[in-house]
Amino acid sequence: MKKNNLSRIVNLALPAGVLFCAASLLTAQASTVVTFSVDVATSIAAGTFTAGTDYVEARGSFNGWAGGFQLVQQGSSTVYTNTITDTADANGTTTQYKFIIDGSTWENPYSGGNRAALLPATSGASLVLPTPFFSDGGTAVSQDITFQIDLSQQIALGSFTTGGADTVEVRSAFNGWSGTVQVLTNDPSILRTNQYGLVSANVYVGTYPVSGSPAAAESFKYAITHNGNDNWETPGAANQDGWGNRQFALVTQTLPVVYFADAAYAPIVTNLQFSVDMSIVVLTDTNFNAASLTINGDLMGWGGIAMTNNPTAANTNLYTCIQSYSDGVGAAINYQFRYTLLSDSTSIVYDHANGANGGQNNRMVTVPNASNTNFLSVFNDAAVDDYLLQSTPVLFSVDMNGAVGTDAHPFDPANDAVYINGSFANWYTWGGGVNPSPAPGSTSGAGAASGPYLMVEQGTSTIYTNTIIIPPGPITLSYKYGIDAAENFGGPVDNEAGYGLNHIRVVRSTVSQPYVMAKDTFGKQYSEPYFSSSDTTAGRLTLGQPVAGKVQVSWLGRPGAHLQACANLAGAWQDLTATDGTNWTTGFSSTNGFVSVTNWPATDKTFFRLVKP
Repeated sequence: MKKNNLSRIVNLALPAGVLFCAASLLTAQASTVVTFSVDVATSIAAGTFTAGTDYVEARGSFNGWAGGFQLVQQGSSTVYTNTITDTADANGTTTQYKFIIDGSTWENPYSGGNRAALLPATSGASLVLPTPFFSDGGTAVSQDITFQIDLSQQIALGSFTTGGADTVEVRSAFNGWSGTVQVLTNDPSILRTNQYGLVSANVYVGTYPVSGSPAAAESFKYAITHNGNDNWETPGAANQDGWGNRQFALVTQTLPVVYFADAAYAPIVTNLQFSVDMSIVVLTDTNFNAASLTINGDLMGWGGIAMTNNPTAANTNLYTCIQSYSDGVGAAINYQFRYTLLSDSTSIVYDHANGANGGQNNRMVTVPNASNTNFLSVFNDAAVDDYLLQSTPVLFSVDMNGAVGTDAHPFDPANDAVYINGSFANWYTWGGGVNPSPAPGSTSGAGAASGPYLMVEQGTSTIYTNTIIIPPGPITLSYKYGIDAAENFGGPVDNEAGYGLNHIRVVRSTVSQPYVMAKDTFGKQYSEPYFSSSDTTAGRLTLGQPVAGKVQVSWLGRPGAHLQACANLAGAWQDLTATDGTNWTTGFSSTNGFVSVTNWPATDKTFFRLVKP
């Protein structure tokens, strides 16, 4: 049964505030006393740090990446250090961090990501971190690093064969992420006992010199070559550096033994299958190429395995992987579904966990101790009310006053054109680049700008508008504007903001024709709040002051969400289904689009909440 997504409950017409509380659960507090330190000698030499004037902080997962934790100079040295108790990161997991000068200059460690360190498993323990140079800028030194990986589960699964041509290797920036450089060999003297009491001697070891700045952040992964094919591991979240890699500080050391992909040696479960329901995709994407649907992941390879449906089944939109898999109990399997468009086989549509509500992560399941398991998903975890099921006109507007592109071109209303591009336009090819092409329906050349995505100035207002027919698809729209200087390309250059920085707005009502989006400002990307399972506060449900016996109830609506009311929290909630975004028309415009409003009699005590069934 699907649970309701609920916004906060607000109370109408009580003489005083009401406080709701719940009994606290007493749990053991995870903590580690961590000492951070950094050498700013190279920053001083570069003139970017002055002792006594500038300051350096450590920020990371341990303090929510917030400022305030300054490091203290050690005497007259160039080393700054301080100690803090980390209660945010769980014991036995990884803390991620970086150093920052004067609250604005972030370092760029050698790994390209965050620094990371494995915390002790025992609460209250201490950890003194190595001292790197800021941005790993020190003179390179060579350190001997011993790598250790347990392949017991891969051997049991048949994905690694001993005594043959299969190899396990370390791949990293220090060896160009290439194979056959740091190959590990089995050390039969290392015995390991897992949680099931199974003993194995399958640890592969190798010691290699690694050159770099002292204590630099080095990232790496283990990779298996099996039957001539490469299989890169995906470490568990507790051992990642923020970029999906393992990491160590460059000091001579023996790294702890870890399982490949952090999958512990465990009993093997067979007949694991994966299915996905594509019903909403079929309803909303006429470009869906069913023959291209694949599953991609740890077990089946990220190149993809075909999915097929049963044309005689009750649900012909249910697709299943054409083969079964095996893995160990407790293993974490990462995977994703993908398909291409009928109109363009190079355009890939990706499935994400909770993707309909903005999720960007792969799916992950933990293998249960049961065979014949079928993991069923809905593509992007979409519900029907997260989508427009028919074409919907939407009015967009953008203020181009003083607009300057990221390419430093100032917008000239007398000669330039401005277009909109976005998910609803299949992100057509931007102008410029090696192979520029006009926007759909347009041509290049002065005076030739046209087509359904051209924005048109309203008089001499600097406000450009266009009503676009949005095809069936998500009610959240992601888009950007772009300038076509002197109409050279017949389409926009991607020059409003950096890559991936889009406007994200919501079609909050399907009654209004067209739905009027809030006015955008060129170069100021904005994301509207969106009430969903991942953000139940985004409905912004609020109550006004009583006026003439009425209280204004307002909220950021959307199709599929409506108000509920009750007089007593112990009683039943009344569905106010007319307030759904498919019906409601009373409200006003705001920077977040249409704000729904209703006036409620202020004579009785009433509680309200916003729900999405």
